[in-house]
Amino acid sequence: MSASSWAFPVLIVVALVVAAGYFLGRRKNVLLMKQYADAIEGAVNSSDQQYTWVGGYIGFKADYKVKSQLVKKVKATLHLLPRLSLLYYPFALLTMRHDKLYVIVEVAKSLAGEAHLIKKGHYRFLPPGIDNVERLRRSEVTLGDTKFELLSEDAKGERQLLSWAQGLKVDFNKVKHLSFTASTNVMYAFVEPDTDVIPALLKAMPELAPTILK
Repeated sequence: MSASSWAFPVLIVVALVVAAGYFLGRRKNVLLMKQYADAIEGAVNSSDQQYTWVGGYIGFKADYKVKSQLVKKVKATLHLLPRLSLLYYPFALLTMRHDKLYVIVEVAKSLAGEAHLIKKGHYRFLPPGIDNVERLRRSEVTLGDTKFELLSEDAKGERQLLSWAQGLKVDFNKVKHLSFTASTNVMYAFVEPDTDVIPALLKAMPELAPTILK
């Protein structure tokens, strides 16, 4: 049998598999986007929201107006694995092992200090946005069975962030970074999203704000 006699059927099969993978992967990502968006809206009690789709089916950016005198706005960015591309998906796993959700809570009143809880070994280098890191106190803590590095400007910020985090009812292995920063007046969370982590975390974030005000 010549190469040309079997190459074309193989190409047809590969094309069909790739096409099927695209539609199934797209469906999966659309379902996840809806589940996560519904979970965020319910957790922050949003009065209005605006979504911008990213890359078609790999996530969204969203702004949520909330009914709170202490929280001005909540912003979320969801980045999903490219499940719709069977050819690219294996390569994407080399740099992105899971879906990602970034949340920024803008606080209406001035915050005091700065503190970060960062999952041990998650970043190769400290992420941008932490300025003059040498001024921050450092210690190692364990939440659940997951080790974190705690960076803080002062003892009060360290105590408040850690005490709040210890009260969270979440799988800490899915938590990558929690912080608050006075210079930007925001609280921040970076997690591997699921419908358990999202409401547990976002319902608790406003409870941290009153403890870290100036």
